[in-house]
Formats: sequence, C-alpha cells, structure tokens
Amino acid sequence: MKKILTLIFLSLIFCTPVLADVQIGEFIITDKTSPEEVIIYIFQIFVGVGALIAVAMVVLAGVEWMTSDGNPGKVDGAKSKIKNALLGVGVLLGTYLIIWTINPDIVDVKVDNLKCDYGIILKAKYEDQEKEITRCIDTNTTKIDYEIMSTENSGGWNFPPDSLLKVYAFSEENYKGTRTTFDFTNSETYSGDITGAKSVYFLKKNLGIYLYDAPQYNLSPDKTYPHLITDNVDSLVSANFDKKAQSIQIIQGETEKYRAIAFTSQNHEGVCSLIGDSVGNLSSWPIDSKKYSERLGNNAVSSLVVKKEITNLDATIDRGYIVFYTTKNCGRPQQGGIVLPSIGTGEVKECRIDIKSTTEHLNILENCSGWNSGDAVLSFEIIGNAGLALSTSRQGQANADTTCKYFSTSSLGGGTCYADLSVTSVYNHWGRKPQSFIIISAD
Repeated sequence: MKKILTLIFLSLIFCTPVLADVQIGEFIITDKTSPEEVIIYIFQIFVGVGALIAVAMVVLAGVEWMTSDGNPGKVDGAKSKIKNALLGVGVLLGTYLIIWTINPDIVDVKVDNLKCDYGIILKAKYEDQEKEITRCIDTNTTKIDYEIMSTENSGGWNFPPDSLLKVYAFSEENYKGTRTTFDFTNSETYSGDITGAKSVYFLKKNLGIYLYDAPQYNLSPDKTYPHLITDNVDSLVSANFDKKAQSIQIIQGETEKYRAIAFTSQNHEGVCSLIGDSVGNLSSWPIDSKKYSERLGNNAVSSLVVKKEITNLDATIDRGYIVFYTTKNCGRPQQGGIVLPSIGTGEVKECRIDIKSTTEHLNILENCSGWNSGDAVLSFEIIGNAGLALSTSRQGQANADTTCKYFSTSSLGGGTCYADLSVTSVYNHWGRKPQSFIIISAD
C-alpha cells in the first residue's frame, strides 16, 4: 500500500509539466503551474483521503470485532487495526498543525490566476493580499471570505437558461443584513451586480408552489427564502410558515401544472380557496372560480392540498365522477340490515359531477339539476382518483364562519361511499350544510 501511494505521489509531481487544464477544486493545473503549487494541493488531498481511509479502517475493524465471537486472535487483530488507524489520523493532524504553524498559506492556498468562467464571475481581494484575483460563485454561500471588488459579468451571468428563479445577495454573512433581490421569474437570462455581498442564496427554478411572507413574492427580513411545496401539507407549523403567507407563486411546466386548495386551519379544514395561479396578495386578489376562489387574507394559510395536472393527457379521458346524495349511505336504504334515518326532504336525490382535469370552485345547487334550497348533501361517493373539498359558503362568499373539509379516497375507509356528513364540520341540524365544492383530480 505504501509503495502504491508513493508511486502515485511521485507520478503527479513528475507529470506536472504535461498536465494541461486539470482542475483540483478551484485550482487549475496548467503547463505554467509550478511543482510547489502542485505539491501543496496534493498534500491537502492526501490529508483528506488519509482521514477517509482511517475512518473506513475503524469501521471495518469494529465489524470484525463484533463478529469475532470472543475469538482472542480476531479481537486482538481488530484492536490493532483500530490503534493503527487512530495513530495514522494523529500523524496526519499533527503534520497539518505543524505546517499550519510554520506557514498558514501552505494549507490555505489562494491561487491568483484562477481560471473562472462559470456562474457569477468576480474580481475579489483577500484581506491579507493587495492583488485582485478572480473568483466564481454558482452555489449557496453562507460566508464569502474575500471582498468583492466588482462583478465582471454583471451584464450576463453564466448559468443554464431557465435554471434560476431568484438570487438573494446579502451584505452580511449567513444571509443577514441588507438583501438585494434579483428576480428572474420571467427571464431566461441572468444579470446583476453583487459587489460587496458577504453571502449569496440561489433559489433554483423548480416546479411547484412557493409561499412568501410578504406581498408580491417578497420576503420579510427574517426569511432567507420562500417555502416550496410540491405535495400535500397537513400543517405548515413545522416549516415555520403557518399563517405567514402573503403571496403565493406557482411555477408551472409545459405539461405539468400545479394547483392547490389552501385552508386556514390545519389538516385541510377552515376557510378554503382554490389556488390555480400565482397570487400577488392574498388579501386583495380578484375572485375567479378557476384560479383563486376566496380571499383568504394575509397570514391565514395553514395547510394545503396540492395536485399536479398533466396537461398533455387526452382531454376526453374518463377520470370518473362524484355523486352527491340527499340522504345518508349514498342513497342505499339499509346498512347492515338497519334502516337509516333520512334528513332533509327524505327523498333520495342524486347529483353526478364528472371529474375533470381542470379544477373549479362550484356551487352545489347551480350544478345539481332538480335540487332546491331545502336539499343538502348528506353523503357522497367518489368513483375515480380525486379529492373533494366541501364548503359551507357559496363560491366567492366565504366569511369568518365558513368551514371547509377535505375528503380523499383514503377518507372513505377503503370503499367509495362517505356515508354520513352530518357528523362532520360542514353540516349540522341548525342550518349549516355544504353549499359549494372543489373537485381536484389526481392525474
């Protein structure tokens, strides 16, 4: 093993003049790179590799010890391997500390002539150096340990098209201080000047639903980035975004369209609203049954149901349907031999609503032919893969007393029928009953 490592080490040194544009971290090995610089970087690499090998040896020796079944020879061998591995780590760390004490620059090399042509290209200067150097930033950086003198490509950063949503540059480390926002929502090219920044956060342009705690897709000073949602969320408490959203931005794909039902209470209850497009202000957005059906208000959203619509599917595809009934047990007169009582008119009325790819917030009486104001939904069945939100208010007329409740196929207990709504929050005998609904298909 020692011979192999020695051979690799010597090969890298003597082959340095013929290595062209070989990159080790930020360091570029060219035909002009000095052997001293190569040796410094190889030393750093060997320290890291040696530490990894030592950890692996300790793990393997530990496994050998545990499986020795008390065999003295195997136990002693495992102990010896662990001892040698720890000794090797001690030698590596000791060497590192000795060299750092003699000359810190050896273990913390700053290469002046760095080849840099990606991301945001900067002219920078370290505190202990007078000469400006080139640096690049293309990932989240909590601490920029040099002073940015200028942004060399401020007119056009080098990033793949359509890859960034926003970039936040901060005047202090760890995303603190004054924030400068570069918004690329409607742009495929990126540009701007981040001179003076001490930390940078890149918000990738991923498909999904982004929650912001300020209007017009902005953030308050104590938030670093918006909260991205791509699936159902029972509660926003764990994400520290419960009742903090003031605007919602939806990034859609060409064939994948996100839509959601937002609720003002946890576990998909409370006042609800269809969210089918970006909402710049949750308190003042105009009502639209296909895009945003209720004014929830700022700092109100607590949970969401999120679905992803595949728009290139055949529009005529049969997604199934939902049937509302004015009696319990989905219009069936008996359940387990017991005659079920009727509430309302006593007459069994049905209302079939097809599950569509497009989602709307609709009123029950306007979509159920033959139903009148005295009729109420007491049960329903889902034939297909969809979710259903029922609201005690008509679409666009929600108030503080409005209650919504979300049901999915899992709510039906393995069947297709939800047999009794009278025991839920969207119904009571004193006048509360479902007035509107949102069906959201699971494409």
